[in-house]
Amino acid sequence: MVPGFFSGDFLVKLKFHGGSTILPRHIVPILAYTVIAANTVSVVAGTGDVAAGSEWEYRVAAENLPGIDNLCYSPDGSLYATQELGHGAGRVIKLPGGNEFNVIVPGLNRPDGLLLRGNYLFITEEIPGGRVIEYDISTNKLRVLATLRFPEGIDMLPDGDLIVSEDAMNGRLLRVRRYGDQAVEVLLGGLNRPEGLVLSQDGEVIFAEAGTGRVLAFKNGKLSVVLHDLDEPDQIEIAPDGALWIAEDVSNGRLLRFKDGALETVLSGLQSPQGIAFGADGVIWLAEQGRQRILLIRRKALP
Repeated sequence: MVPGFFSGDFLVKLKFHGGSTILPRHIVPILAYTVIAANTVSVVAGTGDVAAGSEWEYRVAAENLPGIDNLCYSPDGSLYATQELGHGAGRVIKLPGGNEFNVIVPGLNRPDGLLLRGNYLFITEEIPGGRVIEYDISTNKLRVLATLRFPEGIDMLPDGDLIVSEDAMNGRLLRVRRYGDQAVEVLLGGLNRPEGLVLSQDGEVIFAEAGTGRVLAFKNGKLSVVLHDLDEPDQIEIAPDGALWIAEDVSNGRLLRFKDGALETVLSGLQSPQGIAFGADGVIWLAEQGRQRILLIRRKALP
């Protein structure tokens, strides 16, 4: 890993393409978090073991984030993220531009899946008996919607209920109701470690099945294969342009983009890439858990 920031007691050294500079610590509160809002700041060029596709480039946006996992981009320009740590050390943090990160929800046990809808965060804990949590950002109220087996992927259905995957052998896709007596409904069973999922505009549930190396689509009771022969696909998201993005959760993982029948490698040589989020102006955020950092990815500008 190429370090972007070196911190001492009172000073912080920032490395740029053409050299470095020393600034007082109060000017750079926490590592690279100023980059979250100021995408024009150049931190560290994407070098080392990670290779970018010919049309792409990346920067290190934030470092020293153990267990960094899923990401959500907020309309205010900040990022929410889960840190997948166990024994009550897990948490949801918010990384606003130019400020120290804020702990939003502490005391979690391997929080993995993360979804932001309006003032609500929805969180899954990937453990046996893991909780599906609704957290109201405006009131700080936390509500447990269900307790499942290794819940991970999460998205919202058009009626406001949630769809959740269980990352387990003989895993399931489940409807988790936010209100009413019947909290959980099984939509599909017999899956081999379903992980990240996303709901498409036409109502398909697209999800990664890590145990078989496939990305599958489920709609109206029918299951179809979108992609196969992947290496432990984990988190997936649909970009504003309709492209499907996939992260392979392995020690030499790839970040993939699939559109119009073509599969493109955006980054390779990643260490357990996880959550993907899409920001303003075409920016893509990626959590690289194995290197405890968040990457900022852009398509290269035309010459």
